[in-house]
Amino acid sequence: MGEHHNDPIISGPEPSGPAVWWRNLVSALKAMRARVPTTVAKAPARRKAETPAPDAKAAKAWREVHGPPVFWLAPVFLIFAAAYALPQLAQVLQPQAPRSMIKALVAFLPGFAAPIEPALAGWLWAPLWVTLLALALRLRAVWVTRLAILDAVGWSMAALVVEGATWLLGGRALLARGGYSPAEQDGVWQLMVAEVVFLFMTAVFFGPTSRQRVRFEQ
Repeated sequence: MGEHHNDPIISGPEPSGPAVWWRNLVSALKAMRARVPTTVAKAPARRKAETPAPDAKAAKAWREVHGPPVFWLAPVFLIFAAAYALPQLAQVLQPQAPRSMIKALVAFLPGFAAPIEPALAGWLWAPLWVTLLALALRLRAVWVTRLAILDAVGWSMAALVVEGATWLLGGRALLARGGYSPAEQDGVWQLMVAEVVFLFMTAVFFGPTSRQRVRFEQ
């Protein structure tokens, strides 16, 4: 009988069932949660916040080259477009006396705009095709001010190149022998100078200001 007391206790089969399965599943989930560090879930969110979106990078790079949109300057671009086109309009509507029509139109403007009359009359020399081409370029500049101011400056400069080149090549001689007064002859280049100053100041004030380091490769 003493030998039977030293025998190990023989146990039955291990308990099983839904309760045991649920307990094992909960234990496994707790073990997995303990292994995952808490900083892993926060790292992607912080990294995403610090890194700008690709579209924002592209927009910033594009603006550094083309400048910001400055739509409120569109009326000034439009005024210069009208100043060059108005003499040709007077020539078409009243070919027998275009200067009288220009004087009547300037009379509707404020008093400080009176000196512009000889400049407008001086531009009666310009060929119609030159005026139409320059007008198209300037109207494009007016439209582009809503997108990028430096592009608008570029379109207006293109119109100035067309008209300035035509004036240098043949316009000065035509003005000298065409019965234009000295005030009208001076007004032609004075109007161009006024537009050049406006475009230059616009490019300076609204152009990109970021400095980029230039690396020279040897």
